[in-house]
Amino acid sequence: MDIKETANDLIEQGKAALDANGDGKIEVKEVVDALAGRVKETADAAKEAVDEVKKGFDADGDGKVSGDEVLGVVEAVTGKASDAVLAVGDKVADFVVRDKDKV
Repeated sequence: MDIKETANDLIEQGKAALDANGDGKIEVKEVVDALAGRVKETADAAKEAVDEVKKGFDADGDGKVSGDEVLGVVEAVTGKASDAVLAVGDKVADFVVRDKDKV
């Protein structure tokens, strides 16, 4: 198969994927629906990733990430911690708790 045949094959596959109603035409609604589905999948995957990260920090399982919990992770990763890291951890924890329903 040469490059032109490969390109045409890929175009036909793309058309088939977008032509949800199978009428051989790609309507604006079909494109919008396909894009909306991808956006939702991406947003859902991002939320799951954030939830997994929060679980890793939330040592006591209370649904909140405290500065001490952030410090614990930093200490586990680096073997040390400082007052500056603790202060940053408190700011991150405040943000995570305050905005947990927005993510």
